[in-house]
Amino acid sequence: MTHTLLHQVLVSDLVVPIGLAETEDQESLTGFGARLADDTWLRSDLMVFRKEQARDGLWYIDGGPLLAVEVASDASRRADLGRKKELYERFGVPSYWVVDLREDEPEVQVFELDDHGRYVERARVTRGRTCRLTRPFPIELAPDAIFDRLPRRPAPRRRATVSDQAGTHRSGPDLPHCEEPILVDAFGHRWPTGAEKVELWDGCPVFYGEWDERDVEIAQRAYPGRVVRLDQPPGEPGTMTVLPGPGTVPHPRGHG
Repeated sequence: MTHTLLHQVLVSDLVVPIGLAETEDQESLTGFGARLADDTWLRSDLMVFRKEQARDGLWYIDGGPLLAVEVASDASRRADLGRKKELYERFGVPSYWVVDLREDEPEVQVFELDDHGRYVERARVTRGRTCRLTRPFPIELAPDAIFDRLPRRPAPRRRATVSDQAGTHRSGPDLPHCEEPILVDAFGHRWPTGAEKVELWDGCPVFYGEWDERDVEIAQRAYPGRVVRLDQPPGEPGTMTVLPGPGTVPHPRGHG
């Protein structure tokens, strides 16, 4: 089983128990985006939200979901438990789950906002254990029952690739000046293809995958005047971030 297929199995195994647990005014979707601010768009692997947050024709919900679920991969693990977790916390997402394979066994880390608006780990659930939660709905997490189709050892990952599409984006708003943050509407019509996942953090595009110097050169052509940063050694899985150009006034929320 390839990593991509394994990822899909992990997500699909969660769809049914979450769908059965959600209330009448809630809805769940896989691979959908959440527009948390004009310059921040996150795409969770599975989310639960209030039905009024979704509007016909949009490729995202307005505001933070009630629950965001991320399935950690080699490329996303650092972000899922770091910067992305901080963003979900900042925008008040009440519940955040990270599903990971530790020694080929599924582990679910459950984070919930406390009274001070900070995430605390409520549970860490592995095979042979169960946990009953009440947010955003009553549900029993039981990896033995949920993740019943997993192979004992996933196949080696394959490198993601991107096409050089600089200057050939779909019709949509032009990019702002290189010293200004990129907003959601412009970001939704830009490069690349082939990324494991694409998001927007405080006006900075973030691409998950396995990148090297060639990908950096492509991104520099697609986003002229901006700084392209590999967040790990070239060729290793992780993220590539497009930052504002030199001389930019620091964003008040910072870029980590």
